[in-house]
Amino acid sequence: MEIYYFVYETLNLVNGKKYRGIHKTSNLNDGYLGSGVAFEKAVNVHGKSNFRREVLEFCSSYEELIEKEKIYVDDVWVSDRSNYNLKTGGQSAGILSDFSKKKISETLKRKYKSGEIKSPFSNNKGTPISDEQKKKISETLKERYRNNPHNNLGVDPWNKNKKGSQTAWNKGLKTGPNSIESNEKRSKTLKERYENMEHPSKGKEPWNKGKIGSQIAWNKGKIMDKIEYPHCHNFYDTLNAKKWHFDNCKLKIIK
Repeated sequence: MEIYYFVYETLNLVNGKKYRGIHKTSNLNDGYLGSGVAFEKAVNVHGKSNFRREVLEFCSSYEELIEKEKIYVDDVWVSDRSNYNLKTGGQSAGILSDFSKKKISETLKRKYKSGEIKSPFSNNKGTPISDEQKKKISETLKERYRNNPHNNLGVDPWNKNKKGSQTAWNKGLKTGPNSIESNEKRSKTLKERYENMEHPSKGKEPWNKGKIGSQIAWNKGKIMDKIEYPHCHNFYDTLNAKKWHFDNCKLKIIK
């Protein structure tokens, strides 16, 4: 199955605004238009039928695609009001431009002022909580927990009697850059080894030769067997049974 990597530009046929992004697909007619908060909001308003996607450039790998996105979606493009991009390209999450930050800040201030959204430090009516209200809430919660025992009351925590963090496996081991002498010794050893022995992969074709993109997982679409664990009485697959359950189950350790 052939995988396509490309940079695209989607045009809003109603107002002429554009959105640029990258896409990986096995179907060039998959109908994908783009993502992003501002762009998706525009699609909801105008409808998908009023948007048209155009491929700007094809790439041979995802790594090349990321580099191309840096060029097509740079600071100049993001700061232009004629498009929907809020973040620069080339990163997993992108970087908000100063214009986007200012626009988001102004929108939030306007919505807080109008009461469209409420501050987390306000009551249900959007009014800031006074010191008197905070004191009253505190007294109510204290009274509630005084009369209602906590869910974990009487249950020893799993880390009871354990002080601080557990000892790291590499505590006391020397770490840091290798010395020049150590690097030279290792290099000499490897050279002598490969002079006297043939590489095990010589003459063999790699298992992924000619394959593009991610491989299909061995368990894709398979329904794994599930069993009930004795201490937590939950049903999970058998892969992590011995690692997290049975003798290593937290509930058994607590008991």
